[in-house]
Amino acid sequence: MGLGLTGCSAASGDEAPARQQGPLAAEASLRPPRAVDSLLGLLDQTASVVEGEVLDVHSEYSPRTGPWTVVTLGNVRAHLGEAPRELRLKQAGGLLPDGRQLVVSHVPRFVQGARYVVFLRNTGWSLSPVLDEHAFRVESVGGREVLVGAEGGLVSGLGAAGVRQTAPVFETVDLMGARPALRAEAQARSAPEGMEREAFLSLLQNHLRARGLTVTGAFREEPVTPASSLTVPVTPAVASSPVPGAVPLQPERDLPPGQP
Repeated sequence: MGLGLTGCSAASGDEAPARQQGPLAAEASLRPPRAVDSLLGLLDQTASVVEGEVLDVHSEYSPRTGPWTVVTLGNVRAHLGEAPRELRLKQAGGLLPDGRQLVVSHVPRFVQGARYVVFLRNTGWSLSPVLDEHAFRVESVGGREVLVGAEGGLVSGLGAAGVRQTAPVFETVDLMGARPALRAEAQARSAPEGMEREAFLSLLQNHLRARGLTVTGAFREEPVTPASSLTVPVTPAVASSPVPGAVPLQPERDLPPGQP
């Protein structure tokens, strides 16, 4: 996971709302996040699978916990588990008072106005309540509603390792949250075919039903103390290309909550 600072012309507030100053959630009973290396591992850490529209994306900042990006999902529908009609997803990283932006990898970026299908954690978390970047944007490709992953690939089904995706078809979401375009090579030829949104959701529900499984637990809006966007653990990156101005971090899936 990488963390870096980049210049940004947009200004951020010097203060976060009052609730940002309160203590972060601390619950000894919370399970720590674990590696998502299988479909069962994914479902075991899922509190709910929801679909909603991004109504707002903004940064909050406090000197104690640093910058956070808050994504508000509205008109929320729970496909698995339960969820309120509006959700507030708080993620590490965002605008600093001096206009720069703190960027944390393995934290999904959201496009305002877009619709998403999101897997929410039932574990403790320190960087994002979204489970291992499982936030899929709804796009229309060839007149079909498909789901697009963080790297621009289309969701194509389920496998033993988890949610399957095609090679990238769309560009990735940039730091300003602009809606990505189709990649040039995808426009030049027929794009890889992903599953339609409804078909994927039905497949997911049928998979659970056939195996007598269900998603359990509750989504928690606040991170676990004392980790924050300023105190995430650092570990050397393995076999990765260096990014100027970035500090390698442990991914959320390997980060026990409550460790400074």
